[in-house]
Amino acid sequence: MVRAKFKVFRKVDQGYCVKVQMAPVYSNDPSSENKKFWDATPSGSLEMYISNKPAADLFEQDKEYYLDFTKVD
Repeated sequence: MVRAKFKVFRKVDQGYCVKVQMAPVYSNDPSSENKKFWDATPSGSLEMYISNKPAADLFEQDKEYYLDFTKVD
């Protein structure tokens, strides 16, 4: 498994779905968890179009989320 930490920088209700855009977290503070994640993943993006509005409500503007990637066998 690989864990990343991303922040929602844009959330737009498009009527039929909600567009959620995320980018890796950032910090210059050497003791910050976000600095450690930034060092491992300094750039990237995630864009989702979520048609299940209650699920889209789980993502809040300017909040941070862990993304866990697990290989599917």
